[in-house]
Amino acid sequence: MASVEVGEAGGLSDEATLHFQFHHIQAYVDSMKPLEHYKKIGDHLNQLARQGHYDPFSGGMRYLEPNAHHTRVQQGRRVWESIHPVPLSSAPITPGKEGKDKLGYVAAGQDFVEQLIVGLGWRVTAEYVGVRTRSLLVTSSDARGVKFVVTSLSPPREQCSAAKGSQAQEEEAGGGYECYDHFDSCHVNRFLASHDGRQGFAVLGFEVGEGECDKILARYMAKSPELLVSQEGVKTYRDSRVIEGKRRVEIDLGSMKVLDVFAYHSEGGKTGDNGTVLRFVERKGSFEGRPGFANPGGVLPGLCDVNPTFDGTSIPAYSDHWVSNVLDREGFLTTLEQTLGFAPKVDFNAGVIAAGDAIIESTVIGNTAAKVSSRKEALSNQAQVYLPVNNALSSHGHVASFIRELGQGVQHIASRVDDLVSFVERVNNYRTMTGGGFAFLDIPRSYYGLLSQEALVRHGCSSQLARGLPPKTTPAMSAPRHA
Repeated sequence: MASVEVGEAGGLSDEATLHFQFHHIQAYVDSMKPLEHYKKIGDHLNQLARQGHYDPFSGGMRYLEPNAHHTRVQQGRRVWESIHPVPLSSAPITPGKEGKDKLGYVAAGQDFVEQLIVGLGWRVTAEYVGVRTRSLLVTSSDARGVKFVVTSLSPPREQCSAAKGSQAQEEEAGGGYECYDHFDSCHVNRFLASHDGRQGFAVLGFEVGEGECDKILARYMAKSPELLVSQEGVKTYRDSRVIEGKRRVEIDLGSMKVLDVFAYHSEGGKTGDNGTVLRFVERKGSFEGRPGFANPGGVLPGLCDVNPTFDGTSIPAYSDHWVSNVLDREGFLTTLEQTLGFAPKVDFNAGVIAAGDAIIESTVIGNTAAKVSSRKEALSNQAQVYLPVNNALSSHGHVASFIRELGQGVQHIASRVDDLVSFVERVNNYRTMTGGGFAFLDIPRSYYGLLSQEALVRHGCSSQLARGLPPKTTPAMSAPRHA
């Protein structure tokens, strides 16, 4: 049995230290396919992996001569086509040179859930089916890592738009239909309206310590009350069990508190920007995380486990930093300092980065977490939060165009993996074999202007891979100095 409560904030001294961890990211998308569609793709990928020689990172080529690499991947493609003869939705049919159809990859118009399943070996691990929305939880085989909650309107947005102007559509915009506020359609509609109707990353979720949701609420009420998404403040979802006997006994199994605030101020700083939300969750008892997937409620109340099966090629990834493009960088930094106790960590080139006519300011802000003691812990530990923040100083460049077309929001999310080279190889091989998954951006060499062959080898890169760079590289003018 689940119940929800709302409450006012408690007190918080200015000296209090809050505890943060990356927790989840909620994306709003135009539509999703039925759960069975994604499970079928996962099952077929499991069949491919069971062939025995499709190693996740080399496709099994490690058992052959190096020159057989391409041959093995092509063999994998033929096996995949025999298992899954219908092209993936992310791999439309295109005519071949000899008049035959072949799988082709197109980066645009992808199904995000399908990309994660095929490209990274992740799976849908939980589902929520509501009155007006539907959500899927997509994770790797390590539930401690990146957690995507993907939400769409139900029926899909294009079907809702057909009824625009009707009483039903007006009621839809008002929301209030869902038992769980974090899945309410009003939030999806609000985000889409503020982002020119574009889907995207809408909620950045952080886990905090016991009693800290109320403390964060108190700070926002004192410093930036206009950023509260709801005047109800913290919502508490309780998990309980009722036993009927000689007397009725209700056992409290756990609880989860959720607080949502708007991330940025709108232009002028008087009100909250209706797009991106920061979410803080506080978990106890049955909502606490533990290994495995028997506890999807530990991500968000309402999610139900769908018993996924991983194929052994899943690549765990862990949140590293989440980047925002904003109108007022200093204002956003001040808000995070006043409400969360965050502090600036890095100012790139004293805060100003120039590349041709594009000029931006960029600062990384975050909390101060305890130091880790091992490489393994450094990979999976989610307690150090980094939030790079960009604003444009010219009308040119990716930050300026992002804000002009979409408004303020999350530019990208960055995740860390144990072996980046193997990760890239796995993604490329599965794209070739299945026609789905991910393709990588073409990054100008000048972006990594300070890297040299010697530096790469010194930090563990093979000399063969390092030879892909010229012997000496010079930095482009004011190029970003991080990889």
